[in-house]
Amino acid sequence: MLLYYGRELICIIALILTTYASIQNSPPKVAKYPAPTPFFTKGSLVSDWPAGNLAQTQTRVSLSELSLVFYYAPWCAESQHARAAYEHVARLYYRDAHFAAINCWQPGGECRLQYSKVQSWPVLMAYQPNGLAVQYHGPWTNAALSKFVLSLVNPLQRLSDPEDLLQMMTGKDAIVTAFIDTNLNAKEYKIFYQTSLKWLEKDPFQEIGFSVVTGESVAKFGVEVTPTIRIYLWNETIEYNGNSSWKSINLTKWIHNHVQCVSMWISPPGSVKSSSIAPYLKHGPILLFFTPRNLYSETSDAYSMLRQIGMEYYNCPNDNWVKEMAKEYIMEQRKDNLKTLNKLREDCSELFKRQTPTNSDDEFTENCIKTKPISISLVNVLNSSKFVDGKHKTFELEKNYCDIIGPKYETEFYQCSSQQQEDFGSDKTCSSGKFYRKTDDEIVKTSMLNSEFDFRSPENILKQHFRRKCTLLYLSELHGDNSNLFFEHSSEENDNLELIAGLACKTNRTISIMAIDSNLYHVFAERLGVDVLNAENKTRAVIVDHDNESTYVLNNKITINSLVKFIYDFTKGSLQRFKRSNNLNFENTHYFDLNIFHYENNRLYETRFNDYHTDGIKLQANQSSILVKDKNRNDFHREHIFMREINSHEFNEIVINSNKTVIVFFYSSQCAFCNLLTQNLLQISKILRQQPNLDFVRIDGDKNDLNWEFSMELYPSLIIFPNGRKSESRIFSVKNKVNIQNIIGFILSNLDRPMRLHAILLICNNSKRQISHEDCLNVLENEISENISSSLREWRKFQHKRRSILRRLQLLKKIYLILLSFNNKNHSSCDYNLLVNDIKSIIKIWKV
Repeated sequence: MLLYYGRELICIIALILTTYASIQNSPPKVAKYPAPTPFFTKGSLVSDWPAGNLAQTQTRVSLSELSLVFYYAPWCAESQHARAAYEHVARLYYRDAHFAAINCWQPGGECRLQYSKVQSWPVLMAYQPNGLAVQYHGPWTNAALSKFVLSLVNPLQRLSDPEDLLQMMTGKDAIVTAFIDTNLNAKEYKIFYQTSLKWLEKDPFQEIGFSVVTGESVAKFGVEVTPTIRIYLWNETIEYNGNSSWKSINLTKWIHNHVQCVSMWISPPGSVKSSSIAPYLKHGPILLFFTPRNLYSETSDAYSMLRQIGMEYYNCPNDNWVKEMAKEYIMEQRKDNLKTLNKLREDCSELFKRQTPTNSDDEFTENCIKTKPISISLVNVLNSSKFVDGKHKTFELEKNYCDIIGPKYETEFYQCSSQQQEDFGSDKTCSSGKFYRKTDDEIVKTSMLNSEFDFRSPENILKQHFRRKCTLLYLSELHGDNSNLFFEHSSEENDNLELIAGLACKTNRTISIMAIDSNLYHVFAERLGVDVLNAENKTRAVIVDHDNESTYVLNNKITINSLVKFIYDFTKGSLQRFKRSNNLNFENTHYFDLNIFHYENNRLYETRFNDYHTDGIKLQANQSSILVKDKNRNDFHREHIFMREINSHEFNEIVINSNKTVIVFFYSSQCAFCNLLTQNLLQISKILRQQPNLDFVRIDGDKNDLNWEFSMELYPSLIIFPNGRKSESRIFSVKNKVNIQNIIGFILSNLDRPMRLHAILLICNNSKRQISHEDCLNVLENEISENISSSLREWRKFQHKRRSILRRLQLLKKIYLILLSFNNKNHSSCDYNLLVNDIKSIIKIWKV
């Protein structure tokens, strides 16, 4: 009866509790998301929509010839990093494109509702009114974004004759050229133009050049039928056969399938990890040429030199045209590029000197600003777009300057907010953004609109083009990153190219030649063990042989001759393998340095040691007071440092050439199981720290390359190198369970007799349990018995050593008798320190 009512009572209570919980269960309180705030600074040239207003942005995009939209999340660190670069290009190209930004994370915003499946931020899209969209895939740096926008503005280059094509080929991996009659093939031209823009998604820096030939110039290239598309490669020309199916997607696929390069720039999407290089490593060895890349310039002397080498290396048919292109034309073009750069520096420097601001300029600027408020933004635009924070390194002008207009003129005209002012004196500066000079003979009084004040007039376009060239030159040399780098070249070095002519076809291990920006991707070099940032000109050449797990580094000065010899020696197998070592401290690649920790730890105990010698320390043991006055400094440190971190640079000195028994722990920072063995070794090294001739060290196999006999196939690995028998090293078997007992047994089995006796004594002295105490006594007795037997055999065999052997036997007998007295005592009453001095004496006199 009680059981029946008990069940009913429990059901009633459960029902009441459930009802109460349902009544009290209110919906969770969700904090309201914060109101959107502007992501870009006030007065920025970027139209920011922090609320995610997509409709307004689309309307503005439809009215602009070219628009760039930056989709961001305000909390995203990558978006915050890219913000400065995006504002930078907006200040540079605000006249050429509309720059907008949308907060695509804002809850309830139009952007988030429409683009809810975006995996990462930020996303940069370029739009045209016809609906064409191009996504940017590249690093978020000022120079990279500037190059991308400039490629959007000028995706095509017009060619007039084959000489223009040849000059363009010296700076591009390949040239895609369309031969079109603009009167009859307007549709095809539009498709080709869109193709050149869509190709920027694969190649944002225009390594593959797009050009167009129109009108009478078509006949100069030997083209009889238009429209026609050709790809000009380094060794052949390919013509497009699908004239009836001109579609952007088809053209893009055809170009991608037929482009072949002797060398290439690698720009991995990530700054640390990337699979961009992995396919080439599987194919064979690769030559990684780390050098600064100047994306503000159209040419790169380092890459031109690399293309010279690549053409000769892959010139298997020994084609004369390829040889002439590599040896003569590219070399001459490199010389011309250097002359052009020096001339541009002089011209821009002269213009900057003539436009240095004066006090009267400031008064004039104030008058301009007072005329219309819009002048304030123009002043900010010009100030920030031409000069950024940093020390001026090339030109003498360090402040504001107006549009650079080219040659010198006598009389000066200034225009502020559409008002013209004449002859304000020489060398004036107009901060409103437009500055014109003309001679008196060229000034014509007229009421008609002068083309000189037309922003899109041919004259002003040329002026703006020259100004932009000077601006980009200034930006490229502003930070002194060696991006405008030119290497030494001579006619004698061209002759050395014959050494590798056609070498790619003479071996089964063809080298892929790649260039990589050392300023942006120096982490790749540091992972290979090469400090490229501190190298001369930040340039190093490295050959990575994935199949043989080898790396080779060129240590000589970078020239064509040294690179050719480097490739030739690798092919012949005469290069010495480069070994990484983590003794190098890189500026931007950090890891926990155990040596620094040990240094600080030593410094702490050094202070304590000095204080200890000054005042003395009284130690209480077994109710007796012992005053310690002298202590060996090294022994003092050994009490606190148990396992030392070493690198490949000092491996031979510490392990192979030392007069100690060394236990080496090979580990990897990526190995989780290594932590278990590390803890066990730390405990064992602490127990055996008083063993003077025994060292515990560890080395990171991922960051240090050793000789093949010391390269581990798996981690963790434990190897002991006995003193005097380093060639008889032993490795801890992977079949054994990793615990303290097995590791101690492995170490003891590989020590010589006196060291093993001392080690067993130290282990017994650190044992805390009664059962361990009994085992230790038995092991010590057996070890001493074996030592006595061995010494007796030696006494019979070596008559001339009987005196020292006899002394050894006496000490062993003394130790054995002391051990017998321990058998009837508890562990706490056994003083193993009584045996230490005798065992140390045995070690000193032990002779084999």
